[in-house]
Amino acid sequence: MKKLSSYILKSLISISNQRILIPFYHAVSDEAPPFVEHLYRPRSIVNFERDLDTLLEFYKPISLKELTKLTKSELKGNENYFHLTFDDGLDNFYEIVAPILKKKNIPATIFLNTDFVDNKELFFRYKASLLLGEYLNSTVDVKNLFYKFLKKNNYTGTNVRAFLLTIKYQNRSILDDLADVLNYDFSYFLKIEKPYLSKIKIKELITEGFTFGAHSENHPFFNELTREEQLAQTFNSINWVKKELNQSVKAFSFPFHDIGIPKAFFEKLSDEMDISFGTSGIKRDSVKNNFQRISFERAPSNIKLFLIKEYFNYFLKIPLGKSIIKR
Repeated sequence: MKKLSSYILKSLISISNQRILIPFYHAVSDEAPPFVEHLYRPRSIVNFERDLDTLLEFYKPISLKELTKLTKSELKGNENYFHLTFDDGLDNFYEIVAPILKKKNIPATIFLNTDFVDNKELFFRYKASLLLGEYLNSTVDVKNLFYKFLKKNNYTGTNVRAFLLTIKYQNRSILDDLADVLNYDFSYFLKIEKPYLSKIKIKELITEGFTFGAHSENHPFFNELTREEQLAQTFNSINWVKKELNQSVKAFSFPFHDIGIPKAFFEKLSDEMDISFGTSGIKRDSVKNNFQRISFERAPSNIKLFLIKEYFNYFLKIPLGKSIIKR
């Protein structure tokens, strides 16, 4: 069975000619920290190491610089490539991921939300997860504070989970208002827990061969922003990475996704952005230097079978015209 699945995957990669794979993660851990606990499960350490072994079996690891060069030339030969990426710039990369990658000699790029570096601010979705944890572990009196707050903000019903996890970027300040009511201090959490990478650790990782790109300033949903706000979030974060970290490749990964971003957006930033990344899985993109990544975080433990399924899905999309993102 193992040999058969290997043969099938190799054949699918070859036939599809989708020979560049870009997996993405946020964190690797056997336990979900409270700020992500109610949003997603990190990849377990065992599954992450298995992922890497599978990738090394079918693809060659390449650096961000090498990947960028491939955007300017056609692939030659039958070599398959992968480049690992990690979003949000979490300290977990320094503590858990980097030692594993160094042992296996695998390069990776970490995408930073520049407002969060050095734990200066916290992603609004992480705030929601923390407050949900506070609610689930609270006394009746504290729960009543939640219900009163929901009623005051014209939310019908008492489904606190639904309320917190559907808050949008544009009204994210409501999370700070609720925290004030509960006397929950996000600044104290950042100071004690330090979920994000510090600039000192980032520079140490750079000396070890890891690369960094931008992931917007504060992780908005891009489809909720005006075009001017989208451009500002992208330009400002790329410029911060270039200026503060002296990275030679100007790279950007869209927060959440790049659905609905027109070709004009990429043309506007053509001088500011060498390479960019979406999250739509195994697909082609009409913008040559915009790569679609595939989430390994939510994949089953057997990544080989997962990839076989994803390649089959790619073939099914071809006759429907959905195998390429048109802008």
